Amino acid sequence: MYKVLLVDDEPYAIEGLQLLINWEKHGFEIRGVCANGEEAIRMIQEDRPDLVVTDIRMPVMNGLELVEEARRLELESVIFVITSGYSDFNYARQAIRLGVSNYLTKPVDSTEAEDMLVRLRVQLKEREDQERIREHANEQRIKAFLSALIKDKQDISKQEMSEISPRLNKSHWAYLRITFQGDIQEASSIAEQMADVTTCCYVIDRTRDSLGLVWGEQVDDGIGTSDSIKAFAQRLMSNMQHIGCEDIHIAVGMTVDQLEHLSESFRSAQEVGRYLFFNQERLLIAEEIQLENWQFDPETLSEVDHISELLENGSVEELSGSIRSAFELFIQMKAAPEIVHIFSTHIIFRGLSLCRELGGEPNALMNELASGILEKGHRNVEKVANNLEHFCLQCKSELSIFRERQLGGIQATVAEYVQMHYRETFTIQELAERFYVNPVHLGQSFLRKYGKGVIEVVHDLRMEEAKRLLQETNQTSSAIAEQVGYRSYQHFLRHFEKRTAMRPLEYRQKYAN
Repeated sequence: MYKVLLVDDEPYAIEGLQLLINWEKHGFEIRGVCANGEEAIRMIQEDRPDLVVTDIRMPVMNGLELVEEARRLELESVIFVITSGYSDFNYARQAIRLGVSNYLTKPVDSTEAEDMLVRLRVQLKEREDQERIREHANEQRIKAFLSALIKDKQDISKQEMSEISPRLNKSHWAYLRITFQGDIQEASSIAEQMADVTTCCYVIDRTRDSLGLVWGEQVDDGIGTSDSIKAFAQRLMSNMQHIGCEDIHIAVGMTVDQLEHLSESFRSAQEVGRYLFFNQERLLIAEEIQLENWQFDPETLSEVDHISELLENGSVEELSGSIRSAFELFIQMKAAPEIVHIFSTHIIFRGLSLCRELGGEPNALMNELASGILEKGHRNVEKVANNLEHFCLQCKSELSIFRERQLGGIQATVAEYVQMHYRETFTIQELAERFYVNPVHLGQSFLRKYGKGVIEVVHDLRMEEAKRLLQETNQTSSAIAEQVGYRSYQHFLRHFEKRTAMRPLEYRQKYAN
């Protein structure tokens, strides 16, 4: 509703305006009545009505003087409507000179008045739209200016600094970084709403799961600055939780007393974010912690290869223990969160790659865990450790399934190859390389499927051929041993006796045709 002030020294005229015109129908409401211009000026300054309907002839200060005084006081937003029972051209001319284009003659005709209200409502609506556009443009300009300041850009002109800085006349400034899990649109909307009702606060950047705010306050000698910004941050966190945001962390940078130094607050907020990574707190303020140096040494990534190897060949216990040990080391040596993120990323990509190498695809849980670590890798060290461990164990389980599926066909191929080539000399490692499989898993899966290891099957095949040759030919035992693949006769003899409980000559005498 647009606010209306009625000004007339005649009570009946006021009553007529109130009763004869359907104000609410056209979106207006009467907020006050006055009997003279002097009283009206006071009410205009206090309530700032959108529309003032005033008589011309009144005691103390007449209607035209009222309009002139309002213009002198720069109350430009008020629209005036003049009413008068005098059809005097001089009055109309003075009203036009003062910018009044709406004139009603007494007695006021309700139809004429309501037609005028329709026009005035359109005028007020257009003015509101223009004002919103202007305010939005100004706000965007301020946000762009602040965004450039926090990044310490040198391309801010002196003119821009002199134009915008006076609008931001606060004595203390700070940058806040909010990370969270939830809907960015809703979170951004909540932050914008809080910024709008805060004296000087702007949401200046956002990503899929983070927001950046600049907060300003006018205080004397910095007294209470930390408490007030903490209260603001706590309200923001509470409101974001109310709309379903989770895992919220707020890092507040150092408070600076000059807008030009805002980049210092931004950089310290980044440092505070690193503390949040290793801290159970959800809100940290730079002034309340002692900043330290972080380790960016790539040597801390040395465990990546070991954990990747355990993913393929280690036990579940070894894998979990190795991951936990690595994260304990990170905490102990104060490794930068970025290093931890690189470490986790390497292991994740290695696990995903192993799955694809075996002809499989990572399952939904693995992809979800991987995405959570990769997208929110700087959130909290304990959560990263838990998620990475969960991912690796899930990955190891999937790798076993893929290997079994792959080796189901390969085992038969290997068995067929052994049948054809048992006279040759080869190792499990050489077989695995030939069929592009892991030697340990080949040996284990072959044993599970056939009940015997690959080498044991080779000896069985050689012994069966040796027995046939002993029965059907007159070749010497040493010649047969060499023919079936043994370079050492003693080696042949040991396996033959193990399987037949007799020497080759005895076997020939007993079973020869």
